[in-house]
Amino acid sequence: MSGRTLSDKVIDAHTVDEHDTNLFRRVTVDAVLGHDATTALLIDDFERRGVSIWDRSRVLLANDHFSPPATAERADISNRFLAFAREQDIPNLMLDRGICHQLLVEHRLCQAGGLIVGADSHTVMAGGIGACATGMGATDILFTLATGTTWLRRPETIAVRLHGELPAQSAGRDVVLALLAVLGESGAQYRSLEFHDESTTRLGQDDRFAIANMAVEIGAKFGVFVPDEVTEDYYLQRDGEFLGTPVRPDADAVYERVIDLDLSGLDARVAKPWSPANVVPLRELEPVRITSAFLGSCASGRLSDIAAVAEELADRKVHPEVRFVVIPASVAVFQQALRAGYVETLTEAGAIVNHSSCGACGGIDKGVLGAQDVCVSSSNRNFRGRMGHWQSRTYLASPRTVARAAIRGVLAPDLYGTREDS
Repeated sequence: MSGRTLSDKVIDAHTVDEHDTNLFRRVTVDAVLGHDATTALLIDDFERRGVSIWDRSRVLLANDHFSPPATAERADISNRFLAFAREQDIPNLMLDRGICHQLLVEHRLCQAGGLIVGADSHTVMAGGIGACATGMGATDILFTLATGTTWLRRPETIAVRLHGELPAQSAGRDVVLALLAVLGESGAQYRSLEFHDESTTRLGQDDRFAIANMAVEIGAKFGVFVPDEVTEDYYLQRDGEFLGTPVRPDADAVYERVIDLDLSGLDARVAKPWSPANVVPLRELEPVRITSAFLGSCASGRLSDIAAVAEELADRKVHPEVRFVVIPASVAVFQQALRAGYVETLTEAGAIVNHSSCGACGGIDKGVLGAQDVCVSSSNRNFRGRMGHWQSRTYLASPRTVARAAIRGVLAPDLYGTREDS
């Protein structure tokens, strides 16, 4: 028998019936994630069918899209969702605490070696700490809530080996944008992207979250890092112990493809409208005048991202023609940024720091774009109309690149000259 990949092992460990075909498996799940906008879609069916939740302790629900609601319609959706969560006595209801994907990785429900499903495509982000996590539609989530199981087709695996040392000016966002340039939007469709961090100094955990989060932009079912000392340190800091099972692939695991990515020469990358895969090196981009900058979403908005932006904005000012919106990914991150003094630095520079939620990422609130707006964003998608008006344009970049563009008022190839020149 050939060696197994990480996702092979996780699926095998959760298989209900060992006699299932090798292609499709019915599997148990360790946790279910849901938020207001999508969970609301399944409530009527849930109640009409008279089902009950198989294990309330394994469900995490968060109101992150409409937090707080910006319209009466969204307030009604939010209230319906919250009423459902309370009626079902969900112990892990995270009320106005941030983005569900960040809240998941901050919670003990998320463990290495776990299998997690969520009613949102970016559930895949939990792979940043060694879990196999994936998004599903409302009907599939309803089935899982009722049974604690789901069906999975065993994905082929693409191994991504990270070598060299990432330059100080670059971040996980630049890594995943470089990978998007290689594979495109469908290059990993229904595959597991298995990340092997063999870099000289190892990527930080926030960088890994950014990469795992955007694995779904390449079409991946899972985007999972092989656990190592960085993973173990994260769990020790979060839980005081490592409770999970650090699943690692066999030495002779069979991969559909192996991609070696040398980080040493990886400079800033930018995704141009209207695709996360429309990637070019910043140094090759024609200068673009911007009206808006955004740091936030489940793809960023973590402490190291905010720290990098605060470093860039220290004793500087946001360009007078740019609105720079910053949204920490969770209230816990917000509090850490407050204690570190980052929020004061940002606001003194002219940035707007908002309550932890999805915000402008999905064109929901707190910085929605108008027809003439041009935005540089650290979010994960730049499709037409994603952040607001159909005619607006969004460029994706790392938090540091976003900050430098906000200061200059232009996304330009020379942003990474000396600090005084940028």
